[in-house]
Amino acid sequence: SQTIKDVSVFARVSPEHKLRIINSLRKDGEIVAMTGDGINDAPSVKKSDVGISMGIRGSDVTREAADMILADDNYATIVSAIEEGRGIFNNIRKFIRLLLSANFDEILISCIQS
Repeated sequence: SQTIKDVSVFARVSPEHKLRIINSLRKDGEIVAMTGDGINDAPSVKKSDVGISMGIRGSDVTREAADMILADDNYATIVSAIEEGRGIFNNIRKFIRLLLSANFDEILISCIQS
């Protein structure tokens, strides 16, 4: 478990080891993302918190197991998706804050008038 935390990049890992790495990281409370394109990557892509498959080169099985499919097989798409998602999340938070403050004022005015 500690050895896995000391490593930044894993290369040429067998399918069994991929699953063991993912399970170990998840057990330690880490959020795990896995990218894959071959049939042997499907179990690991499915087991990870965020499974990412290649849209052009990826196998059908891996695309089915994935949470996200990169239609253009470009990793920069992930960064764009995260930035867009954060913007949407922040807008939703602002809207909820506005909605709650407006409703609180309405309830307060109703109580004062009663």
